[in-house]
Amino acid sequence: MDSHRLDELMTAKLSGTLDEAGQRELTELLQQHPEWAQELALLEEYWNAVPAAEAPAAIVFSEMMAKAAQPAATENTRTLHWWKWAAAAAVIGLLCTLSYRLWHNVATGREIVETRNGERRQFRLSDGSIVHMNASSRLAFDLNTRSREIWLEGEAYFEVAKDAARPFVVHAATLNIHALGTAFNVKAYPGEGRCETTLLEGAVEVYLDKTPAHRVRLRPYEKVAYDNNNAIASPEKILEIKPVISKTVMAKAVALPAIDSTVSETAWVSNRLQFESLNFEQLATLLERWYGVQITFRNNNVKKYVFSGSFASETVTQALQALQLTEEFHFENNGTQIIIY
Repeated sequence: MDSHRLDELMTAKLSGTLDEAGQRELTELLQQHPEWAQELALLEEYWNAVPAAEAPAAIVFSEMMAKAAQPAATENTRTLHWWKWAAAAAVIGLLCTLSYRLWHNVATGREIVETRNGERRQFRLSDGSIVHMNASSRLAFDLNTRSREIWLEGEAYFEVAKDAARPFVVHAATLNIHALGTAFNVKAYPGEGRCETTLLEGAVEVYLDKTPAHRVRLRPYEKVAYDNNNAIASPEKILEIKPVISKTVMAKAVALPAIDSTVSETAWVSNRLQFESLNFEQLATLLERWYGVQITFRNNNVKKYVFSGSFASETVTQALQALQLTEEFHFENNGTQIIIY
């Protein structure tokens, strides 16, 4: 579609000159692209904020545009209509900003995929790589003839198609993961202050934005974790590099599948929520993402309880009932709102 067509329809709507056919066309476009509806709502808010006495009449906008090339006959005419031209300039300026915001991703070659709480997705990139996205995550990617770049907020598991001529790099917070023909997990939820990479197959090099020369190379079934809060002040600080399974299992790693449900860091890809030594407050965050609920604590002491375990087909009620077998607490389930006390 011609990007100018959207501008034309929005301009006509804001100016009150959009006919029924144009309204139907705009409605169809907004149904296909909901993100545009948000931008239009913002523009309407700006437009309606102009005092009523200065708002252009329905026919004014089209008349202004038709007469744009004609010089005013007298100074009085220019004075009389100065506000109309100002209004037109405001709309044009807003539409220029809108056009950039709507088409910026297309211009940069990036595509965006998002998941909500309680939602997990799997899809294949154009290069053949497979991506598994965990709940409440956002992924942008740019695959071109020279490189394959991913920008991640949240958690995703990558099965990378081999292509030595095009590096595959994942950018997550201040962390970068460079991989070729490999399988690995990246966890980098905003606000958690920690970014992890777990390698299951192949090899990856991990480095921070500020220290690209200082790289950590992982072997299969190793995990590296960085402290995002201290990454700027101390960019080479590594929280830990450790194996995620025992040496006995690691020796047999060549026989393990690319997605290994025995590893807690990647169990979610096999639809299993596994957790080890998490306090209840931390676990609640995982449960919110996993089940798409909101959990509120009415007892701060309960937050300190520590749990280990896993859930697969259990409902959130069943999961909480299972936790009650090891620690004493009560809860109310009001649909998507859960209160723990």
